[in-house]
Amino acid sequence: MKFVPMKAEHAMLLDVINGVAEEITPEIAVNMEECGGVSAIDDDGNVVAICGILPKWEGTGVAWAWLTRDWRRNARKITEEVHRHLDNCELKRIELAVKVGFEGGYKWAERLGFTVETPVAKNWGPDSGDYRVYVRCK
Repeated sequence: MKFVPMKAEHAMLLDVINGVAEEITPEIAVNMEECGGVSAIDDDGNVVAICGILPKWEGTGVAWAWLTRDWRRNARKITEEVHRHLDNCELKRIELAVKVGFEGGYKWAERLGFTVETPVAKNWGPDSGDYRVYVRCK
């Protein structure tokens, strides 16, 4: 497993959990690359996860992660790397949203040190879905 700066082409290669891949347009992928982030690449050269933080406003960002079905094989290493990035981030507030009902997402957010701020934010996501909003503050 290696971690490299996230590139737009990494996003376009994902077969992500919950079928989000069809929502990743080239424009979104380029925006994610420009904001920085990290890609997890397995020993076979497959992109298994991309993660980063998009700026919201000064001192605040929104964490995002798109994970493939194969990420679990390297979950510990990926979680440690993401945790390291979050710990070193200079932002005072980092938000994260998980689609309501995605229990694995809830567990991962909490493992990364986020706490629930809004249990159900109605029509919150780009899909007009309901999301649980987490926050991590310094």
